[in-house]
Amino acid sequence: MYFYLCLLSFNALIGNHDVHGKNFSLLYKVRSPVLAPFYDLLSTAIYPQLTPKMAMKVGSKYKFSELEARHWEQFAEESGLAKAATRKRLQQLAKELPAAARKLQAAPSHGNAIVQLIEQRCALTLRRLA
Repeated sequence: MYFYLCLLSFNALIGNHDVHGKNFSLLYKVRSPVLAPFYDLLSTAIYPQLTPKMAMKVGSKYKFSELEARHWEQFAEESGLAKAATRKRLQQLAKELPAAARKLQAAPSHGNAIVQLIEQRCALTLRRLA
């Protein structure tokens, strides 16, 4: 479940409102399932004509703009994760992600819009977790 937390929080922070269970697949190697490589990891929030509603909820909320610390705690509780560990991992990701986004930006046609969106979402998350 910890890995699921990382994946959900990453997608929430980059603005991928379309991530859902069908984006995840298992590969079976010698009877042991392993996660298949991820796909559809993109920011849909950068496109104003697309819905701001996330396909998967965090706690009871489907909109990133409505997420507070208590919703991440609710998610942790429902998933059997420790609240403190969930908060710590989310804070760590929100601190590290903006620099990684700036470094890896590969779509010059968007200018800095995607990086700015990620920076804003990470900063908002850090404020709400403080």
